[in-house]
Amino acid sequence: MADGFVQLPVDSTGKKLRTRDRGAAGHDQYVVPTDLRSVSFSGRAATFRIPGRAGTVGQKLFSLHNATGSAVLVDLHKINVDLATTVIKAATVLPPVIRLWKVTVLPTSGTAVTKVAEDSALSSSASVTALGDASADGTSSATALTATLPAGTILTEEFAPRMITAAGFELMDRATFLGGEDETITLRALEGIVVFADYVLATQNPVTDMWIVAARWEEYTVP
Repeated sequence: MADGFVQLPVDSTGKKLRTRDRGAAGHDQYVVPTDLRSVSFSGRAATFRIPGRAGTVGQKLFSLHNATGSAVLVDLHKINVDLATTVIKAATVLPPVIRLWKVTVLPTSGTAVTKVAEDSALSSSASVTALGDASADGTSSATALTATLPAGTILTEEFAPRMITAAGFELMDRATFLGGEDETITLRALEGIVVFADYVLATQNPVTDMWIVAARWEEYTVP
């Protein structure tokens, strides 16, 4: 005990609980939440324009991953996805489903996406990697972004837009995943997310369609 405080172990949320004894005729007890995490980086990343890859197995568009043994936690606050469609699709041809997938295996290939600091005095951990599936605007990565998508770990999803005729299309302002006050996803060591365009027909994602993805996150050091 020091200055009337008794420090208790850290609780399940990473915060400490303290009690205070007045040392007089009465006794007051209260909880003071103390967040031990310290922000080490706050930043964003945005891909090049990513061409569709047609095929029948879907396309990994973007990944953010926190490596094995990482000394930081990553709080992912927002993912934005937009698509410019170029090919008329019949009403019977569904557009891809944009899925935000939580993964535990490090994604590979693709192209590194620049991590941009919101505060230039802070630097992102080398353990945190961002990848996209384009090496320049409108140019696919030499090797497609690859990631293992575990069954049952989809965080959220939304249909992409679809052009019905050359005169009109199903409007979609950019799809925003997370973004709410209580929608942050924490990525611990060996955890990440993948933005996946899920489809089974080449006509659902032609090579002339263009995707863009942007992300915002914070990194924390934990004593």
